[in-house]
Amino acid sequence: MRRGFFASIVLAGVMTLASARPALGEARVSVSVFHRTLAPYGRWITTASYGDVWAPSVAVGWQPYVNGEWYYTDCGWTWASSDSWGDIPFHYGTWAWVPPYGWVWVPGTVWAPAWVTWAYSDDFIGWAPVPPSFALSVSGYVGTPVVLASSRYVFVPTRQFVGVRVASVRVPLQRNTTIFAHTTRTTRFQVASGVLHTVGPAPQRIARVAGHRIDPVPVAKAGVRPVSLTQSGVARERRFAVVAPKAERAAAVSKPSAASHARPSRKVEPSHRAAPANANVHPAHPARHAPAKPEKATAERAVSKPQRTGRSAAANTAKASSHAAKPAPRPEKRASRPPRPVKPEPQAQTVRREAPPQPRAERVAAARPAPKPQAEAARPHPQPNAPKPKQPRKPSPHPKNDGNGN
Repeated sequence: MRRGFFASIVLAGVMTLASARPALGEARVSVSVFHRTLAPYGRWITTASYGDVWAPSVAVGWQPYVNGEWYYTDCGWTWASSDSWGDIPFHYGTWAWVPPYGWVWVPGTVWAPAWVTWAYSDDFIGWAPVPPSFALSVSGYVGTPVVLASSRYVFVPTRQFVGVRVASVRVPLQRNTTIFAHTTRTTRFQVASGVLHTVGPAPQRIARVAGHRIDPVPVAKAGVRPVSLTQSGVARERRFAVVAPKAERAAAVSKPSAASHARPSRKVEPSHRAAPANANVHPAHPARHAPAKPEKATAERAVSKPQRTGRSAAANTAKASSHAAKPAPRPEKRASRPPRPVKPEPQAQTVRREAPPQPRAERVAAARPAPKPQAEAARPHPQPNAPKPKQPRKPSPHPKNDGNGN
């Protein structure tokens, strides 16, 4: 009887532990796992304010906690993201606005249904990511609400807060300042069964405005898996931050990136025949314009030779194969010699040729002086009164008729 009683107690304890055990595996979460998972959906960058963070590849104007909807589960207000990568950045770590990158995710290893602070009224409910400086204890957080700038909040009508996609009912950002001035701010987290819960606006308050009852649903309906504080490594700590330390994040980010993105280097053997100085070789593709190897050229020349008369085709083929198999000898390097002095070229000398000797008679004639020209005879000058000599008459071309017909 006693054995059965104690056995039932032990079985009940085992069932209780099994039900309280998180559904996300037994292994402890780490930033290195997040790095490998989120790398295809964005890029990891290093900032001066927060260290290593992740910037998602999203459209301009994107804001966290917009593409999805809220569920009231047994872990409190739980965010169900519609992004393919949303199961990590909205339940671990938090978001921060870093110019010029915009919204970036600062990694953390502690799970929560949603890392947000609240601002609500009778007509609107708003939320914003807690800052990276936010810290809490193993019992949760109940204290001064965390208040951010009004532009960091996302507001929706209270009656459309539950079961509706936020992106379709979100209030325009221009109205945030007016709405935020008439809201109540609260920031609260509590721990139950070793799991962190998000406490926000009371569901009864929302049900009164929405006109229907709001009952908690299993957390699995939101598509998330809770992780206990023990698996997050904070069970023995009295106080912890929402984000992991900078040194831990830097080590976790650098190791996977070096191993996952490293590529084996290709060893390119240099060609022993250098390209000419004026060759048009593209630096990015040296092999595309590289000169042909001497061995290949020798083989092609040997095969393309015509067959000589008196030899069989088999002999010529065998000789060509032997030439192709033997690699071309590499030119031996000669020791560098000093340049030889250049002798000056002899200048061309002009050779004078003497004329042949002239005969004596010619030489005597050449030595005589040239005769002076004789003076012309003096012409008589005509006198002014002297009669002019008569000149003979020229016969007329037309003879005169004497009357006789002659």
